[in-house]
Amino acid sequence: MQAIRSREGFLQLVRFAVVGVASALVDLGSLFLLVERAGVWYLSASVVAFCLSYGVSFVFQKIWTFRNADRTATHQQFALHLVLQLCNLALNTGAMYVLVEQYHLWYLMARVMVDGTIAIESFFIGRWIFRHRSA
Repeated sequence: MQAIRSREGFLQLVRFAVVGVASALVDLGSLFLLVERAGVWYLSASVVAFCLSYGVSFVFQKIWTFRNADRTATHQQFALHLVLQLCNLALNTGAMYVLVEQYHLWYLMARVMVDGTIAIESFFIGRWIFRHRSA
């Protein structure tokens, strides 16, 4: 928490939020189109939408949010970020199932709630994944 109290830390949090919103728009837009237009089951569509937004998230979080242009660590960062996102996907899908099937929330509302919660842990883990390494 101390790290986000600095000006750069605050700006990093703002950039993270902007990329998060862009990724969420890709995610929610894809989810809506797959369910409402293509007739895909909401959980299957949720997995596909999550994967589509992953590309937006990784590239912009690495380069813009966390200002990490180091290409030597990209494979390791990609692997760590992918593990984070796959864990998030499992959390996301499980939580969506509970919120939709057990609590009868609208699937898009459930997704927004779940994504907001997951964003908090993703910021701090992302900072660790994309931290600058000294050569």
